[in-house]
Amino acid sequence: MYSTKKSIMLVLSILAFIAFSISAQRWRLEFGDPKAKVKLEALYPLGFGGHEWVVEYVKEIVKSFPGKVYAVIIDWSTEQGAKELEKRGLGCGAFLINGKRIVSVDGKQIEFVRTPLLGGWTKEQLKKAVAEEVKRAYGSEETGRKKQGVKVLSVFVPCGVAGPYVDIKRMFEERYKDIKLSEKIENVLVLAKRLSAGETPDVYISVGEREVSEIAKKRGIKGGDIVKVARSRLSLIVPKGNPKGLKSLSDIASKHVGTIALARENTSIGYCSKQVLERLGLWGKVKGKIVYAKFPVELKGWIQQHRVDAAIVYHPCLYEAHEIGQRPKFAEGVSLVCVIPSELHDEIPVVAFVMPNSRNAAYAKKFVSFMLTDAAQKAFEEWKFEPIKRRK
Repeated sequence: MYSTKKSIMLVLSILAFIAFSISAQRWRLEFGDPKAKVKLEALYPLGFGGHEWVVEYVKEIVKSFPGKVYAVIIDWSTEQGAKELEKRGLGCGAFLINGKRIVSVDGKQIEFVRTPLLGGWTKEQLKKAVAEEVKRAYGSEETGRKKQGVKVLSVFVPCGVAGPYVDIKRMFEERYKDIKLSEKIENVLVLAKRLSAGETPDVYISVGEREVSEIAKKRGIKGGDIVKVARSRLSLIVPKGNPKGLKSLSDIASKHVGTIALARENTSIGYCSKQVLERLGLWGKVKGKIVYAKFPVELKGWIQQHRVDAAIVYHPCLYEAHEIGQRPKFAEGVSLVCVIPSELHDEIPVVAFVMPNSRNAAYAKKFVSFMLTDAAQKAFEEWKFEPIKRRK
């Protein structure tokens, strides 16, 4: 009897120690053997909610390769986790395999970013990529060959457009069997830096023209080559339940509102957000309350965490999905105050263009043109963008 009681106390002590360790290191979760030759890193904002699938994926993969895979989940909704995200040059959630952002799966270059749906990848592809790395690390030969006779177009896609892009990609590849799209999905500012550094995709997509103006000058892209394929809107959001009771934009000037989150002015969303506040005569009243996010994707997360009282975001960013086959649904932990009238700010177009040095220019132009088809415009509309053809 005494021995049983003593054992129970020992177990409780161990559990208490584990709980303390997890609390102290809550920005970092570890799975598997640290001595394994393959390291899988998952950098996602677990504290923002809706990312339970990341833990499930990691546990399943580690279990599939006992002793051969060591996994670390870094929660970048925490201060330390955000530093790790920045250190790796990422602007949104991603999986890294032995430090590599881009891996080959069945001859296709894939970046495992965002969710499977928004990133255009599957759990099976992630497991296969890890399996290939395990084979290389433990002595087996790599398998898989590129398909013959198929043109592969590289496309830079900002995170905020990943939803409609995945749908449009599927329809495009169904129509053009000889063309495949290989995308890099990242924060728009990160993509702009990669382009400025000399990377050359076949097609570049951006939300807002401010993000591409300097690139266009540097890379010799003419204004007539930049095609508007959709438009985005702005919305004012607050934490779920609207604790401050905001009913309109003018309410952010209330003394009850302490902090308002905006994107920086070097982005289209930040520039246009300030325009809205200036045109409504609110800027002078609220500028002392404003905090700026380094990346626009952080704005919604800050609201979900109740770190700020209000934020102006891209309206389509309020709709998300986590698995292929799911349709967009309104984000958790957020309440919508209003969609901001487009007359209060400059146009925010989604633009696409073929890079001047593309080796697949003719095929790339087909894809840009396809984004203006009725089917593609419908996909933009479903993901809460404004179709370019329906603008009055």
